[in-house]
Amino acid sequence: MGNREAWQLDGEGLKTEVLDLVRARHDMQSRTIHLVVEMFTRDTLPDTGFRAIAQWLHRSTNLEIGECSQLVSLARLFMLEPVVAQSFHDGHIDALKARQVAQFCQRPPKNMQIADIEKAREILLDLASKKVSDCDGSPSSHPAYRKEVRQPRRRRPRRGGFRA
Repeated sequence: MGNREAWQLDGEGLKTEVLDLVRARHDMQSRTIHLVVEMFTRDTLPDTGFRAIAQWLHRSTNLEIGECSQLVSLARLFMLEPVVAQSFHDGHIDALKARQVAQFCQRPPKNMQIADIEKAREILLDLASKKVSDCDGSPSSHPAYRKEVRQPRRRRPRRGGFRA
């Protein structure tokens, strides 16, 4: 990450710096969640006067309470789902996908067997780690999104109107 202003960067420089910042953001988020998990295991809140880590984090930072609660709940999910946590910390999936996979694995359908949950976790993590452009269902590969095939939407005539 350079010290140059955005207007001084060419197109490639802009793209490179944006990607670097996204990676750095993920690394910081990963470290934060890792530390929150450690706070749970050490029970570090009794001397702060707060009952919940989310409350303490909200009061100690400028983060909204909802964001703090989501961060703490993701840390709790990671304590229960170490495979999903590892995939997140390694940078294979983002926080939203990690939350979805972990929640599914913690609350599977009633008729799903334990062995099936393990298989489902592997499949979901594999799919979640793919980029949208690598998937068969990406909008860019669908014929409806190609300019030569795209049809304009027809408007329906308005019915009725204001009647006195």
